[in-house]
Amino acid sequence: MRRLVCTLAASFLATASWAAEEPAVYPLSEVEPGLTGYGLSVFSGAEPERFEVEVIGVWRNVQPGMSYILARLSGQGLENSGVVAGMSGSPVFFEGRPAGAVAFSWAFAKEAIAGITPIGTMRRLLTMETPAAPPLAAARPAGLEAIARADLGADWLGEQLRVLAPSVVGETTAGLGWVAGGFGERTRRLLASSLGDLAAAGSGSVDRRTAELVPGAAVAAVLVEGDLTLAATGTVTDRDGDALLAFGHPMFGLGALDVPMAGAEVVTVVANQLNSFKVANVGPAEGAFVLDHAAGIRGLVGREASTIPLSVAVAGKAGDRAQHYDVRIADLPAITPSLVAVTMLGALDATTGAVGREGIDLVARFDLGSHGHLELDQSFDGAGAEVSAAIHLLAVTGYLLQNPLAEIEMAGLELELTRHVEPRTRQLIGAHAARSVVAPGEEVVLHLDFLEYRGGRRRLVYPVEVPRSLPEGRYSLLVGDGVSLDAARLAIERLAPVTFAQALEFLDSLHSRRDLVVLGVVPGPGLAVAGETLPRLPGSVRSLWGAGAAGGAQPLELALVDRRSRRLELPIAGAFRVDLEIERKTLRGSSGARGEEQR
Repeated sequence: MRRLVCTLAASFLATASWAAEEPAVYPLSEVEPGLTGYGLSVFSGAEPERFEVEVIGVWRNVQPGMSYILARLSGQGLENSGVVAGMSGSPVFFEGRPAGAVAFSWAFAKEAIAGITPIGTMRRLLTMETPAAPPLAAARPAGLEAIARADLGADWLGEQLRVLAPSVVGETTAGLGWVAGGFGERTRRLLASSLGDLAAAGSGSVDRRTAELVPGAAVAAVLVEGDLTLAATGTVTDRDGDALLAFGHPMFGLGALDVPMAGAEVVTVVANQLNSFKVANVGPAEGAFVLDHAAGIRGLVGREASTIPLSVAVAGKAGDRAQHYDVRIADLPAITPSLVAVTMLGALDATTGAVGREGIDLVARFDLGSHGHLELDQSFDGAGAEVSAAIHLLAVTGYLLQNPLAEIEMAGLELELTRHVEPRTRQLIGAHAARSVVAPGEEVVLHLDFLEYRGGRRRLVYPVEVPRSLPEGRYSLLVGDGVSLDAARLAIERLAPVTFAQALEFLDSLHSRRDLVVLGVVPGPGLAVAGETLPRLPGSVRSLWGAGAAGGAQPLELALVDRRSRRLELPIAGAFRVDLEIERKTLRGSSGARGEEQR
C-alpha cells in the first residue's frame, strides 16, 4: 500500500508543473455534502499514507476571502485519535483531483472533523509577492525603562511565547505539531502551556530516499536547531518545482518569513483526548519557508534561511567547568527574542534540573554587526531566578531587534550563566554619611549597613569625593544596587533616545545588582533634548529652548552631576538617599597676609 501511495504522490508531483500548465483541481463550487475522497499524510516513517475523507459541508466566508470545507476523516486510526497535530497541510483529493489541505480541528471533538483550506486559495501563494515583514512586536514589548528595572513580571515570558501559537478560526485548533528536543521538563511545560501539545523531537539525518518533500510528506519549520531543537511539524500540500505549499493555515501571520525547512520522519501517533499528535524526528534543513499567509506557508527547496548563532555556557559556580550548548535561532525580529529566552531556559534546565531558590549570574554578549558589540551582565536571586534571567534577556533582545530607531542585524549572541545553590542578595537597610557638611572636592565617607541572606549584618565603608564644581547648597547622594539606581537615573534624566547609538550607549551603561552605585544629584532646572540631558541650565537658555522649535524638549527638576560604582562580590538590593550641605571655603587677606576661613 505504501508503495502504491508513493507512486500516486510521485505521479501527482510530476503533473504539478505550475509554470507550464495548471493541473486540474476540484473547485470549491462543486464541493457538496456526501462527497468522498482521500487524503495523504505520514503516520509512521516517512512515506505518505492514504486516509478517507467525507464532506460534511462548506463553511463559507468565515474570514475575509476564506471559506473552508468541513469533512469527516477516517482510516489510519483517525476514528480513535481524531485529527492529529502534524496533519496540517495534508492534501485532500476528490475524484483524483487536489481539493485542499487539512488545516484545523476542534479540541475534545468526539469525531475526526477537520477544516480543509481549498487548494485554489492556497495556490495563489505560489505567485504571490513576498511582502516586507510588518514591524510585529512582542505581545507587550519592553522599553528602556522596563529593561533598566530588570523586572517585568513572571507572566511576561508566557505572553511572549503565546505569539508563537497560530490562530486559525475562532476556537479551532491548528493541526500543527510542535516538537522539542533537548529541553528539560520544566521548560517543556512552559512551552506546552503556550503552544499546546508538545511532543518530544528527535533530530539528525533523515533518509531522503524515503522522505522526499512530496505532497503528503512530513515537513518541519525549524525555529531552534542544534543541541536543542524546537520545530513546528506539518505536511506538504503541493509542490511546483522547488516551490512547495504546506500547513493550510498561517504559522505566525508575519507575511514575509525566513525559517529553515526540513524533512521529518514520524515515529508514531499518540492518541490524546485533548489533541492527538505525532512524535517525529526532524532532519537537516533542505530549504526555507519564505511566505506566511492565512491560507498556508510557501517554501523553497535549496534556499538557505538566515539564522543567528547562539552559544550558551552553564557553570555550577564560578570557576567550574561549564557545559556548552550551541544552536542556531530563526532570524525573525518578532519571534527571535522569545526563542533566545526559551533556549537559555532549556540550557539551564538540561544542565542542572530543579534547584528551588537559587542565584544566577548572566553575561550576554551581543554581536550587532555594523552597530558593534554590547555586553550586559546581571544577577538574579530567589525563587524563579532563572525565569527572571530569561525575561531580562528577552526584553533586551526584543528591544535591540524591534527598536524603532534602526534596523539591526544580530550576527551572534553568547551567553555565560553561573548558578549558585542559594540566594546571595544582601539587603541595604541603612546609609548615612560620616558628616553632613562638606566642601567641593572633599571626600565624604558613607557607612552602609547590609543584612545578609539568612541573617547577619555587615557594614561597608565607601568614600565618595564631592565634585569640585558644586555650588553651595543641598547635595543628595542616592546610593543602592545598580538596578534601582539605573531606574532612578532614567527617571531623573528622562532619557528618550532619538538615535540607536544613544539607546546603545544607555544599555551599555546599565549596572548589575552586584554594583554598588552612587548618584550625585542637585536641584537644578534643565532640559532633556534630542536624547541628551542638559542639566542646570540658566533661565535664559531654557527660555530660548522653550520659545524655539524644540518640541521634544522636556523640563528637568533635578540635575545628575556625579555617578560612580563599585563591583561587589555578592548582589545587593535596596536604595537610600543621603543629604549633604555644600559650603565653600574662601580665602581672605589681612595686612598682606593670606588666611583661610571656612564659613
